Amino acid sequence: MNRWSPVLLIPLLSLLLCSCAGHGDGSSGKPPAQTQLLRVGVSANAPPMVYRGPDGLIGLEIAFARGLADYSGRRLKLVRLPWEEQIPALVAGKTDIIMSAMTITPARSYRLSFVQPYMATSQIALVRGPDYNRYSDGFPALLNPGVRVGTVSGTSGDLFVAQNKARGVRTTFSRSEQAVRALLAKEIDALVYDLPGSLYYASLYADQGLVAVIQPMTREQLAWAVGSDQQQLLEQANRYLSSIKADGRLRQLIEQWIPFYRQLYNNQP
Repeated sequence: MNRWSPVLLIPLLSLLLCSCAGHGDGSSGKPPAQTQLLRVGVSANAPPMVYRGPDGLIGLEIAFARGLADYSGRRLKLVRLPWEEQIPALVAGKTDIIMSAMTITPARSYRLSFVQPYMATSQIALVRGPDYNRYSDGFPALLNPGVRVGTVSGTSGDLFVAQNKARGVRTTFSRSEQAVRALLAKEIDALVYDLPGSLYYASLYADQGLVAVIQPMTREQLAWAVGSDQQQLLEQANRYLSSIKADGRLRQLIEQWIPFYRQLYNNQP
């Protein structure tokens, strides 16, 4: 079931196109591969960004992690952590970089150093198809006290709803899969979740009638984060990002894991 119209898609181009500034000359400055690991913190519960596949972890961020490890001459080690442990682990030196669809926020920027953002995103609603018209205006429709809104604990969507929906029922779930099952079971009326994840679930459960309401509620920038003392890695990550933007690999990777982007590019005015 595909309800994404060009009228809605075209205005989103400016929101979703990648914004990555150039850094350096593109050289990797490779450290000795036999002595250095690239320990990448990931939370494997956010398809299509990071999740478990048949043969291990897959997703857009995993592709980025492999590319960065190769670019910097390090051996990749994926460190799976619950989302709430990502920043403490990085600050404690247990990981080198977080590559797990992290939104840049002022609070996080006090403790971490962010690489240039690799894509813009937003929070949107995932609903059942027959209810689409009720929620087509986006967040204002969710403010009705009778609307049961679900969120995933610790996410930007959870914080956004907590701050803005003062009345009515809000149910938080520990994992996105649990929230989607609750939506299918009619235990909630709408799930507020990030755009890539909502589109993934809308595609996965299209035959059961789930639809993404492509009406942005927020504007967010996704980026990788390193410790404030990791200047060399920060520079390497920025150069890697600039290189894959320049040669088109960034767009290719995003479209591979988030096919919705291909529709956006095909509907440029």
